[in-house]
Amino acid sequence: MTTLTQLGFTEEAQGLIGRISTQAKGIYRAVTEQGTYLVSLTGKYKYEVTDLAAIPAVGDFVKIESFPGEMRGVITDLLPRKQAFIRQAAGTETKPQVISANVDYAFLAMSCNDNYNLNRMERYLIAAWDSGATPIILLTKADLVSELDKEIMTAELSGIAFDVPIYFMDMHTNDHIDELRALLQDNKTATILGSSGIGKSTLINKLMGQEVMVTQSIRESDSKGKHTTTHRELLLLPTGGIIIDTPGMREFQLWSTGANAGLTAEFEDVEDLIANCRFNDCSHTNEPGCAINAALEDGSLSTERYQRYQKYQRELAFQERRGNEALERQERDKWKKLTQMGRQNRMKKGR
Repeated sequence: MTTLTQLGFTEEAQGLIGRISTQAKGIYRAVTEQGTYLVSLTGKYKYEVTDLAAIPAVGDFVKIESFPGEMRGVITDLLPRKQAFIRQAAGTETKPQVISANVDYAFLAMSCNDNYNLNRMERYLIAAWDSGATPIILLTKADLVSELDKEIMTAELSGIAFDVPIYFMDMHTNDHIDELRALLQDNKTATILGSSGIGKSTLINKLMGQEVMVTQSIRESDSKGKHTTTHRELLLLPTGGIIIDTPGMREFQLWSTGANAGLTAEFEDVEDLIANCRFNDCSHTNEPGCAINAALEDGSLSTERYQRYQKYQRELAFQERRGNEALERQERDKWKKLTQMGRQNRMKKGR
């Protein structure tokens, strides 16, 4: 019999409490102390929710009103989250997608072949820091590269993942599996994120100590992954702890939380420099006493890193504007004013 403690629930609550284990088209499976229930949202819940991030996701704890004599029911309440891993949903519409909730560790996975991509990992790290989960980098298929390649990858990742543990995972051995299991003791939860075909299912099978996930090999022709996991799923490890598997993500757009603590944490060096500029409204162009320009000139801050910081800032600001009519209007007015000023300047020069 599974207990709420085993599920990672440490608060006090009345009634039937479950943790969402799967989610598909508005139907959920929730693990409770009485077994697994098939549940859905009440009509009232759907009607009253205005924030899409408040829709239950895998890993969430919910209150359930069960149907008499059935292992079915409805979700009446979403219990407070301690953490949520959110991205901008795929597509053109601006809306959040909660990948997993109440997670302690984010296993950020890339394979050591052509899937290796520093920019993607940087996005994962920003989202992980923003969520409050502790990131752990897993480089799978380590048997495909040399020791020199591993040293180069470690050096490159150290430039964007300060003090984040990095594990090279050989899918033919159990190297580092015990270390990952140890992190998940005391009913801690981890989510694993990465592209398709990089060995996430194989890794979960190793953590579980048995074949619970279907595995497929990566294509040799182009090193692209084949989809194995098609939905998010919460699994209880026999040795304690919980792992949440996720489908492979072709793209990973960041979601603005307003404070954007993830960007601050990932680019702490840049943020510290900005704080040391002489003027609070420094644009970091030609102002005297600009710490950013000084760092760019002496080489302590690379131009590439600063440009990536600016890119993420613009991306998050654009998202906030798209979701806020007032900010959108303000941005349009700003560019309209700049356009008018440019037109007037050109007219003056033409005289």
